[in-house]
Amino acid sequence: MKRARKIIFLVCMVIAIAGMFLPIATFHDNSSASMQEDIVKQQGKVDSAQTQLQRWIDGGKKSQEDIDKQKAKVQKEQDKLDALIAEQAAASTDTLSGLKYALLPGQLPEDIQVDMTVVNQYKVYDANFPTYYACVWAAFGALCLATILVVLAGNREVSKLYTFSSFLHLIGILLAGYVILRVAAIPVKLPYGNADLSVPVVLMIMLGSIVAFVAHVQGVRNSKRSMIYVFCTFLSVMAIMPFWIMIVNATRSSQQIQNSVSIIPGTFLGYNWNVLASKNFDVSIGFKNSAIIAFGSTILSVYFSAMTAYGFKVYQFKLNKFLYAVVMAIIMIPGQVTGTGFYMFMYQLGWIDSYLPLVIPAIASASTVFFFRQYLEANFQVSLVEAARIDGSGEFRTYNTIVLPIMVPAMATMGIMAVIGSWNNYLTPLMLLTKSNMKTLPMMVQELRGDIYRTEYGSIYLGLTMTALPLIIVYFAFSKYIIAGVALGGVKE
Repeated sequence: MKRARKIIFLVCMVIAIAGMFLPIATFHDNSSASMQEDIVKQQGKVDSAQTQLQRWIDGGKKSQEDIDKQKAKVQKEQDKLDALIAEQAAASTDTLSGLKYALLPGQLPEDIQVDMTVVNQYKVYDANFPTYYACVWAAFGALCLATILVVLAGNREVSKLYTFSSFLHLIGILLAGYVILRVAAIPVKLPYGNADLSVPVVLMIMLGSIVAFVAHVQGVRNSKRSMIYVFCTFLSVMAIMPFWIMIVNATRSSQQIQNSVSIIPGTFLGYNWNVLASKNFDVSIGFKNSAIIAFGSTILSVYFSAMTAYGFKVYQFKLNKFLYAVVMAIIMIPGQVTGTGFYMFMYQLGWIDSYLPLVIPAIASASTVFFFRQYLEANFQVSLVEAARIDGSGEFRTYNTIVLPIMVPAMATMGIMAVIGSWNNYLTPLMLLTKSNMKTLPMMVQELRGDIYRTEYGSIYLGLTMTALPLIIVYFAFSKYIIAGVALGGVKE
């Protein structure tokens, strides 16, 4: 690390660590708020006494002595109300004073008490202060140790100390942010109010440590590479987590799913499977129907769309650009707009309760043609076709033996997209299929609705898992072709 960057790093780290010893929060005396309920009650007594007095005066049935007593009672209640209001006003002037709290040495003021009614009601805060203090000291220790490791690394360009320091520094930043947000979320019982954070101190801790982290990572190559790996790993975990939670929920009971989120599999897989069987969820029929539709439509879509794109690329006929513009215009039309007309057309052809309307129309896929055309523009030379013609190859043989192997990465990419779209398609099969032995997996999962008394969420998640599992297998089987397509498109000739 260069000297200038190291100086910036050390200064920012000293600022961040020093901020942990400064008052970061103030718990102001909120006695005025605690008096508000008493004021409201007293105001009700005053209003009631005044109403009674006015009723006696208007009725004319009470003696003057009774009226005078009631007036005295009204005045007495009003005096109490005025005294409470004055006391509240006096308490509100002291709101600038309060109990100060710094992250270190790590002890909340003794007068602070957690409002357990809020904790029990919302269950979003665990009043476990020993754990909180441990996090404070862990953040402090991580930041200090990261600073020490950078100092020990000296002026070396590459050192494992820099890498260890960057990881500790990142952990310290995350823990510091957590403890700051945690102290702001403490529901404090009256007469004190919730914590008011000191913005300058928060900026000292967070901004100082973040600036130091950026200076460190940007100045050291191996630390920068390590943080890139950490970031990519984090994104990968975030992408995989929803699928993992879905799979885990397939092994848990409905009560467990409703109570909490877990990443540890449960023991109710057999029970959920029995629930599916009791609801006539035949997995084999669903797989068969979905596979016929998905893979049949995908094969037709990929092959003939690639042929269409090849025609637009190689054959420069008169209406080439116009017809390609028509294909682009078709992409702009949502499928839901043409749904009614498509259903009527299939009905007139007698294709209701048949796989044909879900497979044959996939031949015409405008978006797939567009993708293949763009791929050919970047990775295909027309001279290959001309050379094949000179050698006596026919047009279909040229397409099948020369063009298709070149388009394998693009075909794998669009094949995955087509399989996913067709497998997850729910609306079109719902319109065209009514027989129970022809329903696809998404249609069968949609029917896993609970009865009037209970919904079995575990069985629903199990059905969703079985629906998604083939798609995951297809993706991993063809993902290498996608990577090959990206690599091929990135090579300059």
